[in-house]
Amino acid sequence: MNEKDKYKTPQGTIALMVIFIILIIALWGSAYLTMLSRGVTQ
Repeated sequence: MNEKDKYKTPQGTIALMVIFIILIIALWGSAYLTMLSRGVTQ
């Protein structure tokens, strides 16, 4: 049993982090597009 078999990458944690980051980007993008459609930036 070598080091690679002993310590495996936490796949579930990485998947949750990717989903969380995508969710944050989607929510901020939605808020930004809402602001643009209402003309707040002008």
